[in-house]
Amino acid sequence: MWACAAALVLAGCGEDPRLEGSLIEFVDLRYRRAEALLTEEEVSVRFVSPEGSGEDTVLKVTARLAGILFEPNTEIDLAEPVDDGGVPRGSVTRSVLTETARSFPPIGRGTLLFRSGVAGGGVTSGTFHVTFANGTHVYSGRTVFGDFEAAVP
Repeated sequence: MWACAAALVLAGCGEDPRLEGSLIEFVDLRYRRAEALLTEEEVSVRFVSPEGSGEDTVLKVTARLAGILFEPNTEIDLAEPVDDGGVPRGSVTRSVLTETARSFPPIGRGTLLFRSGVAGGGVTSGTFHVTFANGTHVYSGRTVFGDFEAAVP
């Protein structure tokens, strides 16, 4: 009996997975499932939780593919500028119905990696790490990271 109880504690008692990093001091980063999407312009992973008859995007990490070719097992530098204006390749967004709109500072350092292709109807896995640029924004210098297994619609 004690072994079963210990196993439940170690398994997290069935709690939803959660992203990590210092951003958790400000926002709830628990999610129910992850989805990945690849288009000609960008690749992204979105962490989703149901909310009423809709869903919340707990966090979405996007990388613009301008000037690079998406390849599995190749890290994408999310902080790399993609234009002369210094706009970083990556962005982070959040859309939660019960919260006011949130903006995040530019990515100061970060990577996104998919371990396999992002093909419709499949599943992919990967990892990401983001450190927001230093500045005066409440999220400046904060981190968020995680490993994922994502469905591809």
